[in-house]
Amino acid sequence: MPDAVELKSARRFPILMYHRIVSDICPVPGRDAEEMRFAIPLEEFIWQLDCIVSMGLRGMSVGDGLAAVGEGGSVPPDGVILTFDDGNRSDFMHALPILKERNFTATFFVCTSRIGAEGGLGNEMIEELALEGMEIGSHGMTHRFLPLLNAEEEMIECGQSKQMLAEVSRGEIKYFAPPGGRYKHRTIRLLERLGYEAVCTSDFGYNPILIPPYVLKRIPIRGGTGRNLFHTILSRSVVKLLPGYGRAASVKMIRKLLGEKLYARARGIGRER
Repeated sequence: MPDAVELKSARRFPILMYHRIVSDICPVPGRDAEEMRFAIPLEEFIWQLDCIVSMGLRGMSVGDGLAAVGEGGSVPPDGVILTFDDGNRSDFMHALPILKERNFTATFFVCTSRIGAEGGLGNEMIEELALEGMEIGSHGMTHRFLPLLNAEEEMIECGQSKQMLAEVSRGEIKYFAPPGGRYKHRTIRLLERLGYEAVCTSDFGYNPILIPPYVLKRIPIRGGTGRNLFHTILSRSVVKLLPGYGRAASVKMIRKLLGEKLYARARGIGRER
């Protein structure tokens, strides 16, 4: 475990993007290769949250993090925003108790088609997450990439999911994470009209304090994220994270050259994280 470090008030903050915590009781359905890439072993997830604690940091939800930035006019030096995409059962079985033990909060972006499905959250689990102080956000209805949809389909994905999750969680749904991180300017305008207050994209990197809340960046935590890299991410050093910025820029360029449909076909997937 790394030693605690003193982080002075910074001008950037990290948002970590998790998907699934895997264990004997929460396996990856069908051992899907794409799902496996984003599956964090339970023991490694525990180490990562202990690492956050050991560095004098605290995990917080999107709402808590943005409120802290807004109140002080600068980034809270001890804040690490934690997000979980898809709505996997491990959010409730593993993430919730581990977060509670450390007095952390987090935001869970739920894809409504996964509710009640194999490996997905149930309605009661989502309600319990909210009752325990966790934040529920929308990840769309079916995990389809929004830029590939027409305007009506996109409205359904963003609007109906917001309404459904509000009913299930018995609370307001303020935040959205586009499936696969895919979005267009049209998407952002729609989300703003629907009353969402911030959007967590899959754009890579730290967030400067002046970044618009509708294009928040995140740093993915994958099964292959080593402990040294995790510690580097928490240090908020852009220089040390340059390889990640470089890979993200390359992928973005390839996507732009190929277009969303051809890129998805080339990857052989319909639900890239």
